[in-house]
Amino acid sequence: MKRFIAGVGVVSCGAVVVALAAAAPASADPAPTLPSAFVTEVVDGDSVRVVDVTRGAITVRIAGADAPELNECYGPQSRDFTRSALERQLVAVIVDPSLGGADASGELPAYIVRVDGWNHNVEATRAGAARASGEVSRSAEIRDAENGARQVGAGLWSANCGTPAPQPRPQAAPQPSGVYYENCDDARARGAAPVLRGQPGYRAGLDRDNDGVGCEPTR
Repeated sequence: MKRFIAGVGVVSCGAVVVALAAAAPASADPAPTLPSAFVTEVVDGDSVRVVDVTRGAITVRIAGADAPELNECYGPQSRDFTRSALERQLVAVIVDPSLGGADASGELPAYIVRVDGWNHNVEATRAGAARASGEVSRSAEIRDAENGARQVGAGLWSANCGTPAPQPRPQAAPQPSGVYYENCDDARARGAAPVLRGQPGYRAGLDRDNDGVGCEPTR
């Protein structure tokens, strides 16, 4: 199988790469977009498996952004977004200069750029399919994309994913009507003294020092 990939798959990929590169429009991404890999499988919203011309079969994780896990809110939708954007596509796998090689899990953090210059790391974040994470050379652009997604409630920033909705202001409880004490003697005679602010019958006329306690006990 390895011999097939090295002898046939990569050669075929290279032939298609040259043809597509010649026909590709001017890149929207500053990095070179000459494709070097073919996306064979989308694992989740931020990881894909590719066959790379120089690296062979590897798993690539988007650098500078993080997608929800499949068991988290918007995880399946994030994977679907990545599938529609990258699955069975020829792409450029561009390692960020600030990052090393593969991480402890064996995944290579990198930018994934289509032949039209479409940078998946940035655009997945702009669509709310991922959030900015860590510091890479394009973190400012990725964070700007996240801010735009937050403002419109896109993807994982929607209310359906637990973004707190504005809480209604507490309303003062309606006071029972019809309770009136002519004076503190009246309140004491009716067993209501002291009368606290907020209780039925409380009014400023019964609370001369305005401390919230009307008809205080006499000393």
